Amino acid sequence: MSLVFLLLGLLSGTARAGSAVAFIEISDDGPALVDLVGISAEGPRKAPAAPVDAGAWLEVLDAEGRTLARVPVPDARQRSVILPEGGGASVTLAAAIAPVTFAWPDGATHVRLGAQTLAPRAAPPTTPVPVQESGPSDARLDMVFLGDGYTEAELPDFAADVDRMVAYLLSIEPYGAYTGLFNIWRVDAASAESGASHRENGQDVSRDTAYGCYYGCGNIARLVCCQDSAVMAEVRASVPDADGVLVLINDDTYGGAGGFSYATAYTGGAYDTQVAAHELGHSLIGLWDEYSYGYAANGEGPNCTADSGGATWTQWLDEREVGAYPVCSYTNLFRPTDASCMMNTLQDDYCPVCREQAVLGIYGRLPSLLVAAEPAPGAVTVDAAQTFTATALGPDDGSLTWRWTLDGALLSETDAVTLEGCGPSGALTLEVADPTPWVRLDPDGLLTDAATWEVTRAPCGADDSGADSDDADDSGGGGISPKGCGCGSVGGAGALWLAGLVFAVRRRRVDSPR
Repeated sequence: MSLVFLLLGLLSGTARAGSAVAFIEISDDGPALVDLVGISAEGPRKAPAAPVDAGAWLEVLDAEGRTLARVPVPDARQRSVILPEGGGASVTLAAAIAPVTFAWPDGATHVRLGAQTLAPRAAPPTTPVPVQESGPSDARLDMVFLGDGYTEAELPDFAADVDRMVAYLLSIEPYGAYTGLFNIWRVDAASAESGASHRENGQDVSRDTAYGCYYGCGNIARLVCCQDSAVMAEVRASVPDADGVLVLINDDTYGGAGGFSYATAYTGGAYDTQVAAHELGHSLIGLWDEYSYGYAANGEGPNCTADSGGATWTQWLDEREVGAYPVCSYTNLFRPTDASCMMNTLQDDYCPVCREQAVLGIYGRLPSLLVAAEPAPGAVTVDAAQTFTATALGPDDGSLTWRWTLDGALLSETDAVTLEGCGPSGALTLEVADPTPWVRLDPDGLLTDAATWEVTRAPCGADDSGADSDDADDSGGGGISPKGCGCGSVGGAGALWLAGLVFAVRRRRVDSPR
């Protein structure tokens, strides 16, 4: 795709008081605010953004009109379609609506775009049908399926098509390994007529459908566009902070489209699942097309570089098929592999560079790896045995690595650690990471997270006279707790050790010469 499909741009700051989604229409007349929805939960660590903007900024203001943040307005008008015979085509629409998610700082009350101002409305209750619910939306990626050209009687077909698409998408890596990080929703909206409108190759077939989708968009026969206002109205009413939107077209004619705001794919042919996966690679992850649009342009994407040596993905150049091959979207750019990626031709896999970007894209949509800790990080006084636990997001196989240290000394490599009521005080730190081999370069630290507790404990080993001894046992079992230490009672293992110690002392006294 063009520059507008890079969804991983860093916006101004991270979410503090939640996030908001602005729906902005771009046309030749300039940008216009359509809607603003406030999301009370914590916002994404990196909000979606396009490096190509419309030359305008959305300003986030407080009650006194002071600017708290500025968000670039993306231009979401470009759409493209991959062709079954290879290659593809793209077009820039006259107008398009795109959702822009951004941090909503403390004290913010409204936004301004040009002469328009708008205060956020509350997010609507979720109304779509859950296909897969893995957790709260603020800690998962939400993917929404809409259906166009399905009559009331055909809605069971739509449900079956969604299930089939989801099964295929989650069979592709890395999505399969991170299935538990996705919520998937289906919106059952019936169309008055079955199928889609056709305006390609001299046809003029109009059908009354839920989202007005049609073939022949931009005079490209296979390109399927919809009425952005209808699609975005549905998204705003169901899951306004959706991370990916796919409109399934109830038609046997090959076609689809990828864009910044949503993707489309037909459902009645041999390639429909591959088309859906390719187009979602744009709108969900921000990958670019690896075929040629036939002209040059400025800019680069995560899988398209101007460097003929492939320096953008140096970390992968030792892989057999990875290099720099012309072209990638634009004739002056290079792609990572010759033909081993679904962003280049219809196939079932990503190349290593795109797979890495997909993993980074998944984690980039999440607020953090660590989503819960007990007790809460901060100052903690431990006067009896206490277990520290944490919950983190990661791959389904549980391969996250855990490392608990106390002032740098390793205590545990599990998701919990127990400290006794006495022992050294200091900084208890948890470091968690995803060790996936699919990511070799993580410049923003998306696959790592940490939390710290300042622990205060009584010195261990204080005897009746108040003298100190060696450090306490922090293994979580019942270690020795000297009198006056406040560590609690002696555990079973400690009792046996103490009994042995007493026996040894008595034996030494008996055997020693007078």
